Amino acid sequence: MLLPTFEFHEPLDLEGALELKRDLGENARLLAGGTDLLVHLKKKLITTQNLISLTKIKEMSLVTQEKNAIVIGACATMAQLSSTPIIQKKFKALKAGCDNLGSHLIRNRATIGGNACNASPAGDTLCALLIYDAIALLATSETKREIPITDFFTGPGKSCIRPDEILTGFRLPIPGDNSDAHYIQLGKRKSSEINVVNVASFLEYDPATGKVAICRIALGSVAATPIRAHKAEAAMLGQAPEEACFFAAGEKARREDCRPIDDFRGTATYRQAMVGVLTKRTLAAAYDRARGACL
Repeated sequence: MLLPTFEFHEPLDLEGALELKRDLGENARLLAGGTDLLVHLKKKLITTQNLISLTKIKEMSLVTQEKNAIVIGACATMAQLSSTPIIQKKFKALKAGCDNLGSHLIRNRATIGGNACNASPAGDTLCALLIYDAIALLATSETKREIPITDFFTGPGKSCIRPDEILTGFRLPIPGDNSDAHYIQLGKRKSSEINVVNVASFLEYDPATGKVAICRIALGSVAATPIRAHKAEAAMLGQAPEEACFFAAGEKARREDCRPIDDFRGTATYRQAMVGVLTKRTLAAAYDRARGACL
């Protein structure tokens, strides 16, 4: 299959890209890694008159550290993020999501911004962005705005990005001491397959009491968008982080937080059951990591 005809634009800085997006609006698509976009263009699932490549804009591929947060450029690739020391040390669930996306070839091209803009309920990095309380950074040629990641996804394949906006990156608060996270994806194969269920959990405990102080759980592939499991999170707060507590949170996530459907990858009943299992496992692993019991 051949690509359709379009005008190709390759700005060298963000200002140039924003001006093009302002002028072309809905008549233009943005190209980062292209692992989904180019396939969709070839299959004629989408069409566009203009393609704006962001690959020459250096600042959009950087991972920078601020005082209490990191900023990840939207064009940072999965392979790049996986090998970044601060990601490896403080954002293990994000690293796991990057490592689980596709094949080695795909991870060298696919970007975190593309994964977010694709807005698949099964996206591998999206649960991690949710549990790390990421802020999406959006810009136009005239304004900037910041959106909590919980408000970013509006439906399958849909986000809150406006026609004249570009997602420039994400800001993630650096997790404190006595905290860690874990991510598990369940698919029919190890790679190159859309997830059947994916779950990420973040847990921070109070060393003075040993009780759970902060808990965030995100579920993928079980609703129209990646979602936070608020009922399961509430069940964890103030509790002793032990197996019975993790099991109870898994049951809350399974029964009250997820809204799966049947499709060719799995039934809703199976997905619900796996939400309970994976929630329990990710919470237990996050706690083990937080107290230094495992790497």
